[in-house]
Amino acid sequence: MANYHTFKITNTVNELELLCAEINDIAQNGSFSEQLIFCLNVCMEEMLTNIIKYAYDDEDKHEIEVRLEIANEIITLTIIDDGHEFNPLEAEIPDVNSDIKHREVGGIGIFLTCKMANKVIYTRKDDKNVLKILLTPHVVIL
Repeated sequence: MANYHTFKITNTVNELELLCAEINDIAQNGSFSEQLIFCLNVCMEEMLTNIIKYAYDDEDKHEIEVRLEIANEIITLTIIDDGHEFNPLEAEIPDVNSDIKHREVGGIGIFLTCKMANKVIYTRKDDKNVLKILLTPHVVIL
């Protein structure tokens, strides 16, 4: 039986922190491994932080919808925002092998999310970014 949760936050770090705590509680109550909960938290925080920081040109409040579906040991995290069109799957892959002192800033969160998740799907629908992140108990921490 699937378990669904829908959250709506505005594009602020304070609301992101509250949401992360709430979703973390749900995941822990779902008897998931610490590794899977860690991956869920990293993916959620990285993607939502990018939206909050970079998706909007104005200082207005924007609603971000976060859906969490738990079914058959699969966690599906869906994030929907009305920011600039941005497909993280087309983002430049950071050079993780270069010396950190010479590495360009940015892209690590997207890189980690794509590596940790079993599947990441991006679509643009009704002028909104829709990002789906699927995680299973068989996630890999780099």
